[in-house]
Amino acid sequence: MIKYLFLLASIFSLSFVSAKAQSNTEAVNLLSNIMNDVKTTAIKTDFKLTMTIKGNPSQTLGGSFTLKANKFVLDMNLVKVYFNGITQWSYMSQNNEVTISTPSTKELSETNPMSILINYSLKSNINFSSETKSSKNHCIEMKPKSIDKDISKIIVQINKVSNELQSIKINYKNGNVNYLVLNSFKKGVQLSDSYFDFNKANFKGVIINDLR
Repeated sequence: MIKYLFLLASIFSLSFVSAKAQSNTEAVNLLSNIMNDVKTTAIKTDFKLTMTIKGNPSQTLGGSFTLKANKFVLDMNLVKVYFNGITQWSYMSQNNEVTISTPSTKELSETNPMSILINYSLKSNINFSSETKSSKNHCIEMKPKSIDKDISKIIVQINKVSNELQSIKINYKNGNVNYLVLNSFKKGVQLSDSYFDFNKANFKGVIINDLR
């Protein structure tokens, strides 16, 4: 469950490729502008993730995350994950234990909140959606170019006035749907890089499981 949440909380990336012949330049630029917000300053937002697995009831999880470039803190009820760009700490509150690792690129693709959009922006046609409409938001559709991808499309909604990211909806070819909604979005948050390090002094008696 947590693995799916991390994967689907992948909202941000450092940059987007230039628009291709089959992509809409304005749509690409809107996404690119959002990514620029996290290059030098931090963003913070609450989120609600609804996961619909075909044939099963939907499940909803919530939390918050803070992101600055390739660093992030993901905070939920039972787990808090810190990543400072090199080292990752996964803290489980129920047993007061933190697992320390140096994640591989593949592992980061499952835990880093930037992974999905950066991966699929490089491999997708990006256009305004012809199916999803909103009077308040730009609705941008990302369709993977390769037919063997598990994802059929990703719908990103960006507020037309504030230019803030509102939601991401991921549609899988097997019929599963994951819908990530953001609220209390703040950008330009000033944070030092040490914010993204786990400080054991703040967790009395913490059990350390160092896998590095």
